Amino acid sequence: MRIKEFTIKNFKNIGIHDPCTIIFPEVNNEGSSDFVTIIGENNIGKSSIFEALKLFLPDSGIANIPTIDMFPMKIEPLSLDEGIQISIVLNDFNDMDREHRFIKPYIYNGELKLRRKWQNSTQKDSDVPFQVYIPTRSIDGLNISETWNSRKFEGLSDEINSMYESFCLEQNITTGTIPAKKKPEFIEYVYYLDPTLVIEGEADWRDNPNGFASNIRSVLPKVIYVPAVKLIEDEADSTKTKSAANQITSALFEQHLNDTTEILNFKTALVELKNIFTGETRHAEVQNLENKISSKLNRLLNIEANVDFSTPEVMEKLHLNSNILLKYNNLVTHPNQQGNGVQRMLILSLLELMAEQLTQNTLEEIDNLVWKKSFIFMIEEPEIYLHPHLQRKMRDSLIQISKHSLAQVICTSHSENFINLADRHQGTVVLKRQEDSSSKVIQVTDNIYQGTLASEKRSRMRMLLNFNSTTLEAFFARRVVLVEGDCEIASIIAIKEKLKELCPEKSDILEVKLKEVSFISCNGKLTQKAYHEVLKHFGIQSYLVHDLDGELATAGNNLNILNAIGHEAYRLTHEPNFEKDIFGEEWSSDKPWKATKNIENSFLENKDKLLRFFKFVIGEDVFEEMGINITALQTTT
Repeated sequence: MRIKEFTIKNFKNIGIHDPCTIIFPEVNNEGSSDFVTIIGENNIGKSSIFEALKLFLPDSGIANIPTIDMFPMKIEPLSLDEGIQISIVLNDFNDMDREHRFIKPYIYNGELKLRRKWQNSTQKDSDVPFQVYIPTRSIDGLNISETWNSRKFEGLSDEINSMYESFCLEQNITTGTIPAKKKPEFIEYVYYLDPTLVIEGEADWRDNPNGFASNIRSVLPKVIYVPAVKLIEDEADSTKTKSAANQITSALFEQHLNDTTEILNFKTALVELKNIFTGETRHAEVQNLENKISSKLNRLLNIEANVDFSTPEVMEKLHLNSNILLKYNNLVTHPNQQGNGVQRMLILSLLELMAEQLTQNTLEEIDNLVWKKSFIFMIEEPEIYLHPHLQRKMRDSLIQISKHSLAQVICTSHSENFINLADRHQGTVVLKRQEDSSSKVIQVTDNIYQGTLASEKRSRMRMLLNFNSTTLEAFFARRVVLVEGDCEIASIIAIKEKLKELCPEKSDILEVKLKEVSFISCNGKLTQKAYHEVLKHFGIQSYLVHDLDGELATAGNNLNILNAIGHEAYRLTHEPNFEKDIFGEEWSSDKPWKATKNIENSFLENKDKLLRFFKFVIGEDVFEEMGINITALQTTT
């Protein structure tokens, strides 16, 4: 069972005007995985999305209650529509999921849809129902408003009567009459055993059907959360409840040790221990202790004691009595005595182990085992404290985890190592700040590489990403400029430096405005076009600078680019190429250096064409706002 999508409404600055929906991409054969990366500027709400998910998916099974800080503007809403609303759609059920008592009755059209709404921070958890989207259900011959006693079942099928008898036995109904509050439960019971015996009506949201709240919590994905800003020494301590190391170690213990002879023997011993407290196997000493306690109680009240024993869950507590220590130069230390990088590497190592362990079992093998809870890994800024090589190892481990049928990964990041617009673009979620400080989600859910040139476009994008790590800047820039090569980028920097020299009073504003622009060298026009189309899907308008190469601006590849960008205002062309058009020279090598020296030594001779280029790059309106005096430049020596 996996999360298909989740929607957040009115949580802090997320989903204020329109609900924020994030979709997990499907695992496919082209390299995409069930891996979501949320990117955006600082303080835009990336962590808030994790908070909302954790509110709905409590990582300990304990109910969560929102604080006033989680409501928009930290103000209690006036109506339910203004309150927090979180919904989740689950799908991709395996055979064990489809037969699970708490899952099967709530699957409708291949999906399990859940929703909760919080109106204020003072509500008790029990006052906020889990809603599930299912149809009304009934059994032919049983009217919900009538009494369901044994006579009512006389005219029904043998299958229904058999289920009626077993239901009464399980529910300890000795009168043979199913009470009103148990009627929906009986219908669900029949549906679970044989859905063909139940009539389905119109689907709608139902509040907590048949103890749904407690049941659904037990089957929702287990959260493994690795925060970014919390003290890393806390997250690397496996003995601290809810730490990243603790949660991952717990999962690893369950995967590695659950079926060992020692654990199975321990579980058998616990069952034997439980037997001495119950039924015919009850031990005489237990009865003796119970009688002694009862005799003391009877001196005060006519009341008796009952001594019982609850069998502890072995795997849940086993890892809490274990610890992970680190040995270096024969010195054994606790992780908090190591540097941040080593502590983060411990988390990385545990995640790598988790990835290896998960991928040892295929989906087919899992279906033949007992039902297992799925995982959702929430990793904030997985790149922190790790150098680029280890960042890539972290990324590969998370991708490997996300390809498993029982695991999904969602992370926030500022690193290009966790963004892949060639192979995993459907998992890239961009948060954009709106004028009122709310955040809007942009996600491309379709495959943007289609048609006869799809393979070539993907390959060009893959090459660009491999050789240019600055491409991620496009998601944060005020303006994105795609150029053919490094010569143009060198020229932009040289023009800026020359303008600072000629107009020193404009130095600061030149630096500021140019840093707001992202320049990406695409190594050719066709790659420019491919990258422009990718950015367009994410709502980013890019501007292209390219050579005409002796062709008309409206012919051949030049026309293809124009058709892709839609308007001449989005491109600047040079005929036949950049250096010939501006400097009147032909260069076969060392172009960035030659352009830089020409601008340093002959700026005024080529000023008009250089400023035309610079204005396009930085934006005509921005250049005018800077107030650089063009006339003064003409007389400057």
